[in-house]
Amino acid sequence: MSARPVPPRRLWWLLAGFGVWCSALVILYAVHAIGCVFAWPAGALRLALALVLLVHLIAIGWMWRDHWAASPDPSLDSTGAFLHTVIVWTLIAALVTIVLTLGPTLALATCV
Repeated sequence: MSARPVPPRRLWWLLAGFGVWCSALVILYAVHAIGCVFAWPAGALRLALALVLLVHLIAIGWMWRDHWAASPDPSLDSTGAFLHTVIVWTLIAALVTIVLTLGPTLALATCV
């Protein structure tokens, strides 16, 4: 007898972390472009970029903390435990990706 199938709402968590990364990428570069077009001061532009990055890091950290604290779905047997572990590590990978790919943008020249 096999375990019951995994509900699709649980599988969306596999995309959640990198969805936040994608949102951070789009919003960060949009704020950068808007700041350059409207000639924001460098300090204000860096602050806006840092706030966008911080908000996304907090969001993904919150998702990771809540998912880490939750226990795997016992009705899914070993599949539930595996899915829980994969989701937690996917969220961690997305967090690291945000830091490594978008963090250095704060050190670059604001508008060239």
